[in-house]
Amino acid sequence: MIIQEQKKWRCMSKKPTKTTSKKQVVVSQQEYINKDTGELEKFNVVNQYDQDFNFEKLWLGHILDSLDIIGNKKIKVLNWLLANKNSQNQVIGTQRKIAKSADVSLQVVSTTMGMLIESNLIKKVQYGVYMLNPEIIFKGKNSQRMSVLLRYNKISEIDQNKEIQQKNEEEK
Repeated sequence: MIIQEQKKWRCMSKKPTKTTSKKQVVVSQQEYINKDTGELEKFNVVNQYDQDFNFEKLWLGHILDSLDIIGNKKIKVLNWLLANKNSQNQVIGTQRKIAKSADVSLQVVSTTMGMLIESNLIKKVQYGVYMLNPEIIFKGKNSQRMSVLLRYNKISEIDQNKEIQQKNEEEK
């Protein structure tokens, strides 16, 4: 049963979804002299910027209530994480605290957190601090999300470097 659920989470994480797009806005028009013909020509001045793309607006409170009705204990853990994230997409709490607050066993929290980490929904920043993937969930403006996303990706980079170091030490 656990293996099937882990495979399901892995499948979900292998589908990259585009989350930003470029948008162009005509800001004004300016006139320039064409150096070949000497004619005065008008050109649009365009401003290009990134914007969030392919997202849907959800009312988290309603979603959490609905998921809570379903009653799966793993969903209770996810609900707790979503309800207790801060503005930096971080959740501060040990697995014991999460288990007590979400009214589930420590084993359920441990299994769920492992699955969420493996599926790239969260990353462990340090003991008792987790970060939700801002590509999947974030509250705030695009610029804030990009800043948090940089930090989230930095955690991934640090994790990869640790894995490489461990493999190198094992080979010695």
